[in-house]
Amino acid sequence: NNSQQSAAEFGLDVAANAIEDFSKRYSPYPYTEFDIVSTPTLAGGIEYPGMIAITDHIISIDNHYLEVVIAHEVGHQWFYNLVGNDQLDDPWLDESLTQFATLQYYIDEHGQTGGNGFRQELENNWSSIGNTDIPVGLPVRDYTDAEYVAIVYGRGGLFFEALLREMGEKNFDAFLKEYVKTNSWDIATPEKLQAQAEQSCGCNLTLLFEKWVFP
Repeated sequence: NNSQQSAAEFGLDVAANAIEDFSKRYSPYPYTEFDIVSTPTLAGGIEYPGMIAITDHIISIDNHYLEVVIAHEVGHQWFYNLVGNDQLDDPWLDESLTQFATLQYYIDEHGQTGGNGFRQELENNWSSIGNTDIPVGLPVRDYTDAEYVAIVYGRGGLFFEALLREMGEKNFDAFLKEYVKTNSWDIATPEKLQAQAEQSCGCNLTLLFEKWVFP
């Protein structure tokens, strides 16, 4: 019907804009094709190489989560697909970083107002457990379901914003580009990420990582 068609067109536009944005920020899109499918699933979306699945119940032009989910799942084409990681032991390396990538998408596409709106969602996730300082870098098994969403999808995204502030925007942008280049088609680790960040800024980030990431 017309509403579904317009939602589909909107979704394709979001995906195209996100691919263009992340290609400029991180590295060129790594595949020759990109597909979106709708599916009945409890997750908002699921990422696959060159394809994302979006839960059918949010496919509406009036549902703002449609843009959030599509931008997030597109971000996974870089963080989990191009740059691999252990998704069970280090879920923050793809989910938290992809949440931050989604924040960058919102700033680039919708300005600071749009960025502030998505940042509020990160903060709301974390505040759902009272902003507890649970480390971002735990394995999946060490979080309750509520903690996993709050920390990995909330506090974790905010960690990368804190990292940007500590490093400075120019150094941070260079760091992410080099991190992607160095770890393309390979497995990244928390140690590799910290070392690459420290190399890019010429600074010691141990205290920041201890505050936010490591148990």
